[in-house]
Amino acid sequence: MRRPSPPRQEKRPSGNIGAVRRSRCCGTVSRMCRRPQIDASPEATARIETILGGFGRGALRATAAGGTRIVHLNDGEGYASRSRVLRRLGARVDDWPLPPAGLFVVEERTIYLRSLSPMTVAHEFAHALDCALGGGVYLSGIDPRVREAFGAAQRFVTPYAACGLDEYFAECARAWVGANDPHSPWPRATRARLRAVDPAMATILEGIFRQYLAA
Repeated sequence: MRRPSPPRQEKRPSGNIGAVRRSRCCGTVSRMCRRPQIDASPEATARIETILGGFGRGALRATAAGGTRIVHLNDGEGYASRSRVLRRLGARVDDWPLPPAGLFVVEERTIYLRSLSPMTVAHEFAHALDCALGGGVYLSGIDPRVREAFGAAQRFVTPYAACGLDEYFAECARAWVGANDPHSPWPRATRARLRAVDPAMATILEGIFRQYLAA
């Protein structure tokens, strides 16, 4: 499961980012080559697609090439009922006092969603993007620039961004696309706020989206 001086833009990031743009999608449906496969009702699919549209076509292609799937759980359905990895690990996520609104299971390259809130969908998709950019492991865990930015950060775009490298990347990416819930008690995560509180990570994300995730 998932579980934190500004870089020069001309340098290629660590990991397998370069492979993302060269990857070929082997799906039998052309739509799957352009965006991740979504297992949800038509209404839920439309909502998910609207939220993910903020990341741009390049990010959708990159995650599709990385094998990302998105599953919306039905009412009363647990994570373990849909995830073989969670069943094998005996994680018992569904028994937590407050089960998470969403999960990204790295081994399955699958996002599981209980909630369709913009924050949840964008945050979990950012984990999938982090994994796709790292070629199957989190780029945030192997890119020394992200690690340096996290270690040097004096302020964070949201409180959750301080929890670890993967959450740092996910929350900063969510801020980059400006996905927020109207009633969240956290500060609004926006690109302007990210530039103000964490310019180093803002520069890293700008480079990733501009150089490797261009539409």
